[in-house]
Amino acid sequence: MILILLLCIVFGSNVYFEWGSAQEFQKDVDWLFWACVKILQDWGRWTGLGYNLLNIIIFIILQPLLILIFFLLWRIEVSKRKRRNGY
Repeated sequence: MILILLLCIVFGSNVYFEWGSAQEFQKDVDWLFWACVKILQDWGRWTGLGYNLLNIIIFIILQPLLILIFFLLWRIEVSKRKRRNGY
């Protein structure tokens, strides 16, 4: 079931974005990457932190911290549900 859904998403993306080849797909990936770099550079200038420090704060500190927080919240909800249902 999941494989079929994944194949539909891939095929739909190829049709929607007109990715006829890996080179066309890579072109869109490169565009997205450089757009994100530009946004981080602008934010770095705006905040005065710079691109490198902002990149470290977001991807080395905040992202893993958010993953850990959401994992802990999920585990708390699972344990609450188990206690409520008597498992």
